[in-house]
Amino acid sequence: MRVPRGALLTAGVLGLVLVLVGNRYGYHRDELYFIEAGHHPAPGQPDQPMLVPLLAAAWHAITGGHLWAFRILPAVAAALTALVAALTCRVLGGTTRHQTAAAILTAVTSIVPGTGHLFSTTAFDLLGTATTVWLLLRALQHPSVARWLLVGVAAGITSEVKVLVLTVLACCAVGLVVAGPRRPLLTAGPWLAATVTALLAAPFLIWQARHGWPMREITANIAAGGSTSSADRAAVVPLSFLMVGPLLSIPFVAGLIHLWRRPQLRWLTIAYAVFLAFVVVTGGKAYYPAGFFPAALAAGTMPTLDWLDARHRTRLAAAVLAISSIPTAAFSLPLAPPGSPVFEMATAVNPDTAETVGWPAYVETIREVSRALPDRDNAIVLTRNYGEAGMISLARRESDADRELLPPAYSVHNGYGEWGPPPADSTTVMLIGTFGRIYPDPLTTELQTMFDRCDLVARLETPDGVDNDEDGAPVHVCRGLVQPWDEAWPGMRRLG
Repeated sequence: MRVPRGALLTAGVLGLVLVLVGNRYGYHRDELYFIEAGHHPAPGQPDQPMLVPLLAAAWHAITGGHLWAFRILPAVAAALTALVAALTCRVLGGTTRHQTAAAILTAVTSIVPGTGHLFSTTAFDLLGTATTVWLLLRALQHPSVARWLLVGVAAGITSEVKVLVLTVLACCAVGLVVAGPRRPLLTAGPWLAATVTALLAAPFLIWQARHGWPMREITANIAAGGSTSSADRAAVVPLSFLMVGPLLSIPFVAGLIHLWRRPQLRWLTIAYAVFLAFVVVTGGKAYYPAGFFPAALAAGTMPTLDWLDARHRTRLAAAVLAISSIPTAAFSLPLAPPGSPVFEMATAVNPDTAETVGWPAYVETIREVSRALPDRDNAIVLTRNYGEAGMISLARRESDADRELLPPAYSVHNGYGEWGPPPADSTTVMLIGTFGRIYPDPLTTELQTMFDRCDLVARLETPDGVDNDEDGAPVHVCRGLVQPWDEAWPGMRRLG
């Protein structure tokens, strides 16, 4: 399948830029968590399937712990997403110019480079969902068993990144039932695709069912604002347009209108609208609809580019797009110095950026506390979120000196809570408390009553005056365990 050279060049430039900035700032909390989670193989964990954690742990080992190399895979995922937009444009009837334009528009959205910078589930989910939509369009246009099988494989693999793709497919089914074409739904192809998807998604779904569906509690926590990237329901639609980009929202909306005006493609506009309503009603994150963005932009390039050609304004539009890409890059990529005014504006739009700053300083604080412990051999680190535990776990994995100096890390948060409590003889605890949107200050009653004594010995401080969820988190040293770990652990665990 040939791809226009312009689209290939666009994808290559995007991937190269992401690799070049891959070493900026530092790890994100989720990246630290994924690396450790991959060392605890299971069919699933409370907050997500296991494909990305397993990939993160393996790739981190292969790349030798170099951050820029670790982030090559999400950069490749972002580049491939731009190519998928071009391929989607071809299925929709776009010319070579339209396909190249679709790749360019997708590459300069806020969401694609922003997620492609981090080893996150979102980067791979965006690629997988966009690919599933493209393959679905192909299967509906020229049905065959092989094409429907590819839809099922793509959706099934993506479901092991995030189960959100299953909701996307359900919304596509609604669109097809409402607007057609309905005839393909009566053939064996879609049911084959659904069967393959279900088989590939089954390990995680069965794990969730056997553990009481913990993702329901996590979803409720997100809707209540418990995540850094949570958004008010009223802000979901405006923020989703912001993730496309203010200027790019024009071809994006034009694409949805273009799809609506074509009876055989109207179902895709309906599917997007239904999914967007689902996210608003359930209190999901504003970037959840991003899997539809490449298809909508691919559709929008055709009327937009044709309109510009008719008025001889293509070069002007290209210049405006290039200029508008500068603030987009500044806000979505780690370019500005931490603590600078541009950095502050960027983190106001994308708070996750601030969560990549400060981890080496946090580890050094824990080293200093650990050096002062006379009973370090029986000590552990207990944290209130998985990022803090992940930073200790990674430091111990990467350095023999830290393996000797830093106590092993445990956490009550999500997957860490699933992996079990500390050993029974761990009666000295370096307790790292997290504040802000996730857990309250002071320590919760459960932890206050677990020890005879807790002394505040330090606080995590983020360099350069960066304000994030770790800044100011207290470090206590607690002794005198009141209740055995295996009895206390179930009540201490937190999902969110």
